Amino acid sequence: MDPIIKKDIIGVMLYVNDLEKASEWYCSSLGFRLGNYDFNDFVELTLDGQYVMHLFKVENFDPIERAVFTFDTKDIKTTHQSLTDKGIETSTIKEYGDHSAFTFKDCDRNTLMICQFYNK
Repeated sequence: MDPIIKKDIIGVMLYVNDLEKASEWYCSSLGFRLGNYDFNDFVELTLDGQYVMHLFKVENFDPIERAVFTFDTKDIKTTHQSLTDKGIETSTIKEYGDHSAFTFKDCDRNTLMICQFYNK
């Protein structure tokens, strides 16, 4: 049976407490740029002019405790050091054979992940 979906993820949605604060954090900490936005509802974040994810404001906010998606990086050690230097809470880098990964907390205490996969 053929899959009913395509392999590409076309939208990542993350829920936050304060859209203005969170969008500033994502831009200054991770290098995103603002796309379309309405600070009463949503913020679109882009990289290189392409959509990557949305932030949505939610009432009764609870941060996610486990990463539900991962960002990709070319150099995990440099990325880890950059976030640590900015005072962002990070875990240690873990090696998994074909990739390395670590988690970190955003300004709303959501747990996020960054991975570097190695070519074989």
